[in-house]
Amino acid sequence: MDHPQAATISPLARPVRVEAGVRTVRVATIVPCFNRPEDLATLAGDLAACELEVTPHTGTEHLGEGVAQPLQIDLSVLAIDNASEPRLELPEFPDRINTRLVRLATNTGGSGGYNTGMALALREDGETRSDAGPDYLWLVDSDARVEPDTLARLLGAMESDDSIVALGPVLLDTATGKVQEVGGKFDRKRGRYSAMFERVPELARGDDADDREGFRTIDCAYVAACCVLVRAETVRRVGLMPEVFLNADDVEWCMRLAREGGGRVAVLVGAVASHPRFDRFSTLPRYFGARNGFGPIDALGLGRVVRFRRAAKEVLRAVNQELMGRADIAALHVRGLRDAARGMVSGLPSDLPKTEGMRPFDTLAGALPEAGAGGGGLLIDWSGELNAADRACVRGALQERGYNVEHAARAPTRSLAAMLRRAIAGPRFGVAIVPAKGSPAHWFVGRTMIECAGGGFVVRRVSRFGAMARCVGIVASGGWYSLRLGVRRARLSVLPGVEAAAALAPVERAQGEISSLGLSIVVLSYNRKSAILQTLQRLNTGTATQDAEIIVIDNASTDGSAQAVREQMPRAKVIALETNEAIAGFNRGVEAASGDLVLILDDDARPEPEALASAIKLLSVRADLAAVTLLPYHPATGTVEWPFAERMNGPRDDWPVMGCCNLVRRSVWRAIGGYDESFFLYRNDVELALKILATGRGVYFDPSWRCEHDSPAAARKSARWCRLATRNWIWLARRHGRGFGKLVGVLAGWAWAHKLAGVSLSRQWAVVQGVAEGVMCSPAAFPACVQPDGRAFAALLRLRFRR
Repeated sequence: MDHPQAATISPLARPVRVEAGVRTVRVATIVPCFNRPEDLATLAGDLAACELEVTPHTGTEHLGEGVAQPLQIDLSVLAIDNASEPRLELPEFPDRINTRLVRLATNTGGSGGYNTGMALALREDGETRSDAGPDYLWLVDSDARVEPDTLARLLGAMESDDSIVALGPVLLDTATGKVQEVGGKFDRKRGRYSAMFERVPELARGDDADDREGFRTIDCAYVAACCVLVRAETVRRVGLMPEVFLNADDVEWCMRLAREGGGRVAVLVGAVASHPRFDRFSTLPRYFGARNGFGPIDALGLGRVVRFRRAAKEVLRAVNQELMGRADIAALHVRGLRDAARGMVSGLPSDLPKTEGMRPFDTLAGALPEAGAGGGGLLIDWSGELNAADRACVRGALQERGYNVEHAARAPTRSLAAMLRRAIAGPRFGVAIVPAKGSPAHWFVGRTMIECAGGGFVVRRVSRFGAMARCVGIVASGGWYSLRLGVRRARLSVLPGVEAAAALAPVERAQGEISSLGLSIVVLSYNRKSAILQTLQRLNTGTATQDAEIIVIDNASTDGSAQAVREQMPRAKVIALETNEAIAGFNRGVEAASGDLVLILDDDARPEPEALASAIKLLSVRADLAAVTLLPYHPATGTVEWPFAERMNGPRDDWPVMGCCNLVRRSVWRAIGGYDESFFLYRNDVELALKILATGRGVYFDPSWRCEHDSPAAARKSARWCRLATRNWIWLARRHGRGFGKLVGVLAGWAWAHKLAGVSLSRQWAVVQGVAEGVMCSPAAFPACVQPDGRAFAALLRLRFRR
């Protein structure tokens, strides 16, 4: 293949001069794994055999004098179980390696697994790290294989050259042992990434530790995250991987590490690792490739034209699969573009198109028609897709069904005229054995298409005119999404911070471990002495709250509320504010709290004891949930404040509404910034729910879990309510809405506010003021961990306005 002109091959530069003696270097190995216990066990054997003593190569005579200082590697392994079923067990390791297995409640993908591991290794709470912390992070996929000297060579090179922020090895194909990737390159014109070299360029790995060629580095755009050594300090400064689940996360991350970390990314010729080929025929990764491929483009600031070209290529890939009879795979490409255009680039959607899996080759004979049935000959085009064993299996199946394999045509006609002739007149062959990836040369080439990839096949009988008609729809919809992606502004991914990622990780407790979550209750009060005293009395006697920490925030009340609480409820901690800070008072209360959970409570809200106890128990066993909200109702009338909740058939984990009684993990509250204080009043609780959902964690709601709220909604809204609630709703739509849903949310909220304002001119004018403020002003920016994709806001609209 062509070598990129930008490739720089050089010996290690900028050697670090050190003093004699042995120095310990801490390396934390992060291994995410999903449903691959055998791979994890095999990799554990590789890691157990790693060499933990190394002498860095500090250059040769033309680089200047360098001193090689012996290094001792303090290696730890943090395995991340990405919600595997059954749950993974930690393989045995030698005592010299510190190990830990962390199980997540949900599958967070490759980027989520790596981010959780890196965050837990780097956070400064002393639980998973020494006081000094790791110097390096070694990211290794569970299906990767490493040599005993892979880590030692990578570490020696990075210790000798402090300009390298991320270093990867030469990657071999696990199945064949042949080189598959030597670093990655990025095509700045087309917005595509691929292997920079598929062989080691004019260099061979040296066996001698003093061999200069074995320590050559090659600068590249990125190295695959299946095996890469990264400086921990650079990760702390720049951030963790983009939370895009799979595909292109390592590409964008390496680019950002180099640009924002002030260094370079390289591959070390003298180190090798193995991994299954990246270019094998895939299904679900096609969706992620189409959706996530624009992050690196925006990271490099390449602009609209490159984004459009990248999107157009995905449209062509969808057309190719449709004409190969794979409408299911074509739908993945289009859906990926749609979600990219809408800004939905995180997580794994639950409603992706279903795809047909590959069938094993030993069932091929039963899927083939008898030779001669329906007429036509046999075409076989392996195109390098199958290994020798798979080819032998295919030949055997064909011969069993009476086909003469030796006389089969070996390659289809690849001209455009031949393709058009097949589209009009029909296939020439009765059966065609073709690559599953397909190409125009394979369109309509056989009446029965046996589409093969490594390890399996699918059978397709393509309706020519139906497929071409569907392609028109693909081009129309894909073209529209491509245009939207081309004209939109660049969206630079916000890289998660270490502390927030550690706080938001849905870490499950070990089997058999009893969870005991401390509870802090934060009650906000303003000039309602009787209500706050009644609420505190209820909390003081409740089974779930009688031993909880209680914090009362008095918002500059003038009715003696603070003093009354001190006298009648001495166990409560009272924080009296000098001015009325509205919802910001809740944030002050959480800052003073010490419990694992915080109950955010209005002064006139009283949770039912059984409901609150159930909520606490649920959060102790469901690590994927960040909060539980209780349904508010008026104690005298029984009227619920959320009438739309009465249409529910059962509990939900993705509830986009909160109210006067919310149980939230304190770590999550802190990570997302709690209530947005710029809202001042109204809609702040809904904003909190949407922010939590935008982190990938759940908000649980069961309509049978209720809370008394002795403050029925006023029949008529005040002018202040009309202005602030309208402004804040506009902010909700702008911040959390995506695409057409954002506009719908703004207009629907605006119209609803005018309806609630009634005939009062002052209230109608307040609505107009709220709309103007909501459009012209903006609240504070989100923390990096909050990345809305529009789904939660769309769910909110359906709840609020669907009848």
